[in-house]
Amino acid sequence: MEVDDPLSYLGWGKTTQLGYGLGLAMGAKLAAPEKLCINVWGDAAIGFTGMDFETCVRERIPIMSILLNNFSMAIELKVMPVSTEKYRSTDISGDYAAMARAFGGYGERVTDPAEIIPAIRRGIEKTQQGIPVLLEFITSKETNVSRFA
Repeated sequence: MEVDDPLSYLGWGKTTQLGYGLGLAMGAKLAAPEKLCINVWGDAAIGFTGMDFETCVRERIPIMSILLNNFSMAIELKVMPVSTEKYRSTDISGDYAAMARAFGGYGERVTDPAEIIPAIRRGIEKTQQGIPVLLEFITSKETNVSRFA
């Protein structure tokens, strides 16, 4: 990721809960209302802090949340095979775009990769209208991850 402006990227550390970015984006938008503030989530993270999307609606904090939804804690599949098989421990489900709409925000579920850029453009337009946005991108379950040397 390339950041052009100092202090314009806020990221999570190793001591934060999943979903921490939502609160960061909300605070960033309140501090700089003229800027586009984007929160990037996974489907496990929204389980921790997703209800605070309602706070964005209620308090009129027009951020954009991009949710990568593969219906699983896929990174854990290799290390949790027994609990996944017996108890579905890594399975996650939900229609989070519908949740966003139910809260009064803008929610859109995207299943076609060709619709990603148009969805982001629609989302930006909605934030400019003062509406919080949740774009839910349906992705595949990937278990390969990048590693730093």
